[in-house]
Amino acid sequence: MLIAIALTARDQIAGHFGKAATFAIYDQQGQRVDCLENSGSRELGCKHKKILQRQLAALNVNEIVVGNIGTRSLARLLQAGFKVSRVPPRTSLVAFLAGGINKEALVTAEQGRACKREKGACGCGCGTKKSTPPAVKVGMLAPMINGLGKIDGLKL
Repeated sequence: MLIAIALTARDQIAGHFGKAATFAIYDQQGQRVDCLENSGSRELGCKHKKILQRQLAALNVNEIVVGNIGTRSLARLLQAGFKVSRVPPRTSLVAFLAGGINKEALVTAEQGRACKREKGACGCGCGTKKSTPPAVKVGMLAPMINGLGKIDGLKL
């Protein structure tokens, strides 16, 4: 059984699954066996979380330890068969490995942090397309174009 610990650049438990700098992989004896860099970028948007999931599965990780995680990411990980645990964000890796930190098992998506934005509003293109802005009425342009006469054949 391997455990992946989401870490910040300062070797603290990351407060956000998708923004963790690295995932340190440990075996049951507490030996570090691998490290997965989170190379997620804005170009990939939310897809990088799915890529992380596939990479962790390929490394035979069974459990993921995070400081926090959103409901959708948590649901996806649980559905894929991962055991997910939460510890206080910014807990040092040394303190966690020493065993003095209690882990909270996350077994339902509702235990994740609610998304602050609706799907598609994160700007990464992962959700529905942005709606087009409402059409501007010609009458609204009249004060700005006073004296121009005709626009597209319309007399103002």
